[in-house]
Amino acid sequence: MLSHNFLKQTGLFKELTDEELLEIILIGHVKTIKAGAVIFEEGAPGDCLFLIISGSVRISKIQSGTEEALAVLEPRSFFGEMTLFDRGPRSAHAIAHDDAELFVIAREDLINLLQKNKNIAYKFLWAFCETLTERLRTTNEKFQIFMSLANSGF
Repeated sequence: MLSHNFLKQTGLFKELTDEELLEIILIGHVKTIKAGAVIFEEGAPGDCLFLIISGSVRISKIQSGTEEALAVLEPRSFFGEMTLFDRGPRSAHAIAHDDAELFVIAREDLINLLQKNKNIAYKFLWAFCETLTERLRTTNEKFQIFMSLANSGF
């Protein structure tokens, strides 16, 4: 069951009021996924954002039949967000690492809500930017380590 309290504890929705959280709850739905199930494949069109309620999800690249996990996301993490903005294809696979419950928000419904309620839009987009900035910093650190190893002959 998805609650106001759960959403309030997530990065994306932490600044929303109870009334604003209710509007978010009303545009999404909960989906149960079994461990090992593919949520979406790289290259597939994307039209929704996912928030993990329980369980975990692997974000992976698959090359020549071999899976390379890029991240394992835990409850309160979100994924599938890139296609909300660029409408491009999915950039990786999302696979249920264990049985998972996901809160799914369709792109069209989210865009309509953000256009209708500018307060939600501001708070959501600010939190979204904070998360993307954190992810970019982490990626930069990993890249720096990788380059250091490459330059040292590893």
